[in-house]
Amino acid sequence: MEKNIRITTIALFVAMAVVLHWTESFIPRPAPFLKLGLANVMTLCTLYAFGGLWSIFVAVSRVFIASALSGSIFSPAFAFSLFGGLAAGLCMWAMPKSRFSPIGVSVGGAATHMAAQAYLATFIIPHTFLMGILPFFLLVSVLTGMVNGYLVKIIIETMEERRSALPPHEM
Repeated sequence: MEKNIRITTIALFVAMAVVLHWTESFIPRPAPFLKLGLANVMTLCTLYAFGGLWSIFVAVSRVFIASALSGSIFSPAFAFSLFGGLAAGLCMWAMPKSRFSPIGVSVGGAATHMAAQAYLATFIIPHTFLMGILPFFLLVSVLTGMVNGYLVKIIIETMEERRSALPPHEM
């Protein structure tokens, strides 16, 4: 029973991440790299609920499914999303949860996501201006990481409250 609940919940997290990724495409962006990263909320929720390996699975699945649905699979946008998502997922997995709140872990992941994408961009667009605007992008990633981390904190607390409210036979 526990395995079925885990699989179902992870599938829902992937589906929600894809929907958030798609929804975010309708929000105007001041620059190509700047997004809220709402889909990463589900990656971080998976990290806290099921561990690092499953969070990487959610991040990679979201990138492949969302890119396939949007027709951008194996495009530069796909590469940026995959590279950033993997880097952020690995960073968040490595951060000690005993020392960082979900907000701190999210900020670390957001900054790593942005840095990884900027690094990849230097290979695609060999121009020095990218590193010049990296501090601005990192500042924005810290702010979006704080917002997303706060959302994750609320979701995790709600999940824990719901789980503790269930009778023992329904867990």
